Amino acid sequence: MAEMRSPAIVLRGRDYREADRLVTLLTRDAGKVTVVARGTKKTKSKFSALVEPLTLGHFLLRRGKSLDTLIQGEIIKPYNSLRKDLLLFTYAQYFCEVCERSLPENEPAVPVFTLLLTALETLETEADSARVARCFELNLLDELGFRPVLDACCTCGTATGPFLFTPGHGGLLCGHCPREPGSFPVSGATVAIMQRFLDQGFHRLAVCNVSPAANEEIRKVCAGIFRDSLGVAQLKTLSFLKTMESI
Repeated sequence: MAEMRSPAIVLRGRDYREADRLVTLLTRDAGKVTVVARGTKKTKSKFSALVEPLTLGHFLLRRGKSLDTLIQGEIIKPYNSLRKDLLLFTYAQYFCEVCERSLPENEPAVPVFTLLLTALETLETEADSARVARCFELNLLDELGFRPVLDACCTCGTATGPFLFTPGHGGLLCGHCPREPGSFPVSGATVAIMQRFLDQGFHRLAVCNVSPAANEEIRKVCAGIFRDSLGVAQLKTLSFLKTMESI
């Protein structure tokens, strides 16, 4: 059978049979793949740390019809600094969960792999974790082909606000066009921040001030598109994040 060697980030792991685990990887070369990691539930397994969620590693896989098998691997970076902080670790797990839920199996996704890697690296040093999350969400939507329309009304084309955002159409809606179900107001400042995140990515993220109100509006924009366009909703890590941030 064919083999594949690729760097990858562990998105998810779950028990499989008596001693094995099923591991979901985001590989650089083949996108999202599901792998059988044999014997990794045993305490002495040499691969048990390698297949922990959030681990970046080099993986050698034997390709299968439905499942691949882990043959060899080594850890590149375990992101211990994120694991030591519950809030940061939850944000990192959220990034992994939304990728796992959004991507199809076995389709190349090099830009998404690079985006997730950059988001994790930024999360280690950025003071505002929510700002990292909003930038990641917007750019992930862009890479998946669902970049929000932010330069004009998606119905009539006017560039004059104020605007609502309509998740069903993935863009702005002016006050003169019929209001769509689920639409909600977004401020001009929020639109400008979203455009900056999409145009610049994580570059100079630290100098972009995001108010709590803007953070919430961007979160609603992204959650609406993920739900209506990709069918991604009710993420466990996102619910936990909301609980932690309210404490």
